[in-house]
Amino acid sequence: MLIAAAMPAAAQNYPERPIRIVVPFPPGGVVDLIGRDIAQRFNARWGQAAIVDNRAGANGNIGVELAARAKPDGYTLLVSPANIAISVPLYKKLGYDLFKDLTPITLLATSPYILVTAPTLPVKSVADLIALARKRPEQVIMASSGTGSAGHLAGELLQNAAGIKLTHVPYKGQVVAMIDVMSGQCSMIFATVTTVTPHLTDGRIKVLAVATQKRSAILPNVPTIAESGYPGFNIGAWHGFFTPAGTPPEINAKLHEELMRFVKSPEAQKTYQHQGVELTGSTPEAFTKFLHSEVAQYEQAIRKANVQPE
Repeated sequence: MLIAAAMPAAAQNYPERPIRIVVPFPPGGVVDLIGRDIAQRFNARWGQAAIVDNRAGANGNIGVELAARAKPDGYTLLVSPANIAISVPLYKKLGYDLFKDLTPITLLATSPYILVTAPTLPVKSVADLIALARKRPEQVIMASSGTGSAGHLAGELLQNAAGIKLTHVPYKGQVVAMIDVMSGQCSMIFATVTTVTPHLTDGRIKVLAVATQKRSAILPNVPTIAESGYPGFNIGAWHGFFTPAGTPPEINAKLHEELMRFVKSPEAQKTYQHQGVELTGSTPEAFTKFLHSEVAQYEQAIRKANVQPE
């Protein structure tokens, strides 16, 4: 009883020492940028050091497992992209259970995947691409940043929806894959906004569609795949915030409150909007429901294509 009574007081005084924010990928990407912005905000608001700990490897699983196994006291936190949902159906053995070992706090940000093709490919729309793929089965080559990546699975979902057969070529990174699309070595790729935008005006790619349900603010004239004849098609990049399961509810609530201030900040909104990233925010319940839907969608794509981890 005494311990239970002390918990609200502990949360009220939280944080009393430095906080570690685990980012399960190397420095430099969007997830790392978000983690560092949150760390700076926590530092400024609470007067305690918040440090980003980049723990890359195994498609993000090394960092996620580290956070999942940490002491649930609010001093080890996790910012992760969609890989955390892809790993559930992709890997037969994980060192953690997404829904038992972690507590989803909020969906922080979303951004679309963009379907682009080589400039030499004789297509101008999704309909043209599908027609070409039907005419030339397995001759349309889809690049991706790796087997089991969100970009790869977006291509698998398109194949399932349109009844076509593409040839998948995985690369070690999206930038390298995009280079071969621009040169015509590969036909197409589902790429993030941050990878696509530097090439929008140089004529080295064709932008066909946005893979999310709504159009991108940074590409307002580009239709969605759903608009192009495949309703319900919806796949994008996203980033979420988690704590280890068992973290006191009062601490989770305090973190959620501060994160909502971050995502609603006009300054932060403007900064990320220029990169094609939308700061969103959600309730823990809505984020949990979203995670279940993402896992189910990726599971379907992985099972139908018999995707095996690299």
